[in-house]
Amino acid sequence: MSTTKTYSELLDSGRKARDLAEQLLLTKTDPTLEQLATIEAGQKDAADAVVMARKIKESRELNAAIDALGGPGSKATGGLAGPGFKASARASWAKAVGDRLQTVMRTADGAKALVSGSVDVPSVAGQPVEIAGRPTSVLDLIQKPASPATGQGNAFQYLRQQTRTNNAAAVADGATKPTSVYTFGAVEDTFAVYAHMSEVLPLRYLTDFDGLTDILRDQLGAGLLEAIEADVIAGTGTGDSFTGVLNTSGIQSQAFATDLLTSMSNAKFKLISASQDPTAWVLNPTDAQKLELLRESGSTGAFLFRNGLKDAEAFLGAPIVLSTQMTVGTGLLGDWRTVELLVREDDHVDTDTSGVLFEKNQFRMRVEGRYGLKVGRPLSFVKTALAA
Repeated sequence: MSTTKTYSELLDSGRKARDLAEQLLLTKTDPTLEQLATIEAGQKDAADAVVMARKIKESRELNAAIDALGGPGSKATGGLAGPGFKASARASWAKAVGDRLQTVMRTADGAKALVSGSVDVPSVAGQPVEIAGRPTSVLDLIQKPASPATGQGNAFQYLRQQTRTNNAAAVADGATKPTSVYTFGAVEDTFAVYAHMSEVLPLRYLTDFDGLTDILRDQLGAGLLEAIEADVIAGTGTGDSFTGVLNTSGIQSQAFATDLLTSMSNAKFKLISASQDPTAWVLNPTDAQKLELLRESGSTGAFLFRNGLKDAEAFLGAPIVLSTQMTVGTGLLGDWRTVELLVREDDHVDTDTSGVLFEKNQFRMRVEGRYGLKVGRPLSFVKTALAA
């Protein structure tokens, strides 16, 4: 349809053509060339009016859907409850995705692009999130650059400190100054793709943006964060995964000694003796519960930590962050400020309606992003055995 007429003008032209044709039929009068031209033009305008009416209807439905997604002036859809980076980042990411989808949908062929193509969205792990109070996940602890990383293709390089021996001392006049040993080595690594897909869903969900927002926020965004956190802690480096802190060459280890508290105290002072400043313990919830339930006389007596983990943190010298990605019986203490999560580029949200999905009026969504991990000072971490 290509016309400069308004919807009302198209309808008026169509009605005039219809009235003229009916009048000629009633009077059994042959039309003149001018009357034929008027009827043909009116029929075309009537057809254009039908197309325009359909577009108006679609536009109203689109605006309603965008409002449901969270457009300007719309009501909030609830968000994710709970403090910490993961909850805040998921909510922030879902809003950013919603804004990006609104932009795409409002462009020419926007709906088509959404159901059959790829939309770039902000990195779920790179969201600028301010965390008030104590950390609640490993991703609260580590450094996250404000802008995507740059590099040569899929590779990046950084310096890793391997040794730190401080020999600073008072020096007499004319004496040779002592040499401290700060050994660094260049580490080359590649960015890893983290991705997953939704289950097959009815295509109509794409016009129900409340449902689409839930998928993006709860299934895709949260799932990506969990996979990244798992590999930050214990990635094996095989395939395309990170080499996590636990598997990084150069971290320290503390064997189990006498009991749980002695082992954890030894780990703490191992770092302090090496002039390292730990920022957090990472424990499996099962081990944290054992710590919280310790009593003065073994299985009887008052609890050692009457205020729970808060008192335990004071004894252990650092906050405790819980993660199911930690193996039961192993704790990890370290300076998490020396770990950096790199975001290579924006995440991608892809939607597929092809093949069998097209025949069944269904779709799948996929989210993926490229991330890298830097462990700058392995000696600032100690892997601790919490059981014999």
